[in-house]
Order: sequence, then C-alpha cells, then structure tokens
Amino acid sequence: MQADSNANRGSHIPDSTAAATTAPDKSHAGLSTVPLLSLAVVVLLITGFLVYTFGFAGNSNGVVETGKKAPNFELPGLNGETIRLSDYRGQVVLVNFWATWCKPCQVEMPEFQAIYEKYRNDGFTILGVNQAEPPELVRPYVEKGGYSWTFALDEKGKISERYGVYGIPQSYLIDRDGKVVYMWLGIATQDSVESQLAKLGIGA
Repeated sequence: MQADSNANRGSHIPDSTAAATTAPDKSHAGLSTVPLLSLAVVVLLITGFLVYTFGFAGNSNGVVETGKKAPNFELPGLNGETIRLSDYRGQVVLVNFWATWCKPCQVEMPEFQAIYEKYRNDGFTILGVNQAEPPELVRPYVEKGGYSWTFALDEKGKISERYGVYGIPQSYLIDRDGKVVYMWLGIATQDSVESQLAKLGIGA
C-alpha cells in the first residue's frame, strides 16, 4: 500500500496554473523513481526467498536438497573427539544447525531431547552442529540444558555454508542410506519430527 501511495505522488500531474512544461520541475525530479526502486528491492527479496526456499537444492555450490546424499562433514566434538556424519550411516540422523543465542533453538531443543530419549534405541540419533561458537561457551550450555545427543562445533561456519544454512535453526533428516529426506527451515517440532520418523519406520 505504501508503494502504491508513493506511485501516485510520483505520477502527480502539475496544476494548470503552473509554468509551461518546457523545463521539468526539479523539485519533483526523481520522485517517480522511488517506488520503482522500492519495487525492485521487493522483487529481489521475494526472488531470493523463493530461490533459497525452493531452488537452492542441488546447485553448483553444493547446497543440499531432499532426495540427494547429504554432504559428509568432519568436525570436532565438545570434548575434542572427531565427529563424522559418515560414521552414522545405517542410522536415521537429524542434523540440526543451532547456536546458544538463538531463541527458536532454545524452544526446540527440549523437544529434541524428548525425541532422542524416545527413539535413540531404534536407530535414530541427533547431531547438533553449533554455529561459530567456542566449546567454552557451548559445553556449559549443553550441560545446563541436560542435552545428551552428539554435538559438533562448526566454528568457521564452513559446514553451515556447505549446507546452505543462512538462518537458524535449520535441520535435515537423513535416512539410513545417507539421503536427505526432509528439512526444516525454522523450528522442528516434536510432532513434525515424529511424523517424518514414522515414514522411515521409527515409532510407527
């Protein structure tokens, strides 16, 4: 609505008592370009969102998509151990990108704990990939929350970039063959995760 009102002002027809139109009124110069620029920005934002949401999968930058193999990664764990996604082949894995400062992450993590405790003996596990935070910050947060699944540290953000993570939380469900079968952009609720797990024969 704002763009429409600006457009009306930009296309204002001069009053009949104004001077001849042989020279444009510089006081109004550029007004008509404002809504056009605003519209261009909006179009770019919408296009970017659609590409990110629906079209980023499987592109040349290595960003993942459902039905494709999840890129393997190797990261340090909270205690200095090496965490490799490939080591979990044969299990259903929820890879969750998160950070301690992320409010939505704080909402979903207790639900993840409930899911993990419920299905960890059924061939399901969770890998929490922390974004750009040191272990000295992440470890006490995890311990205080009582979160018992596996955590890895992506301090340089390279794995997040490889997975096309530009906002958190963002999660990927990976099947026993290492393929991405579902992804969440935002909070992954317990009901939603359990619904996808049931399709893979877990908790069904």
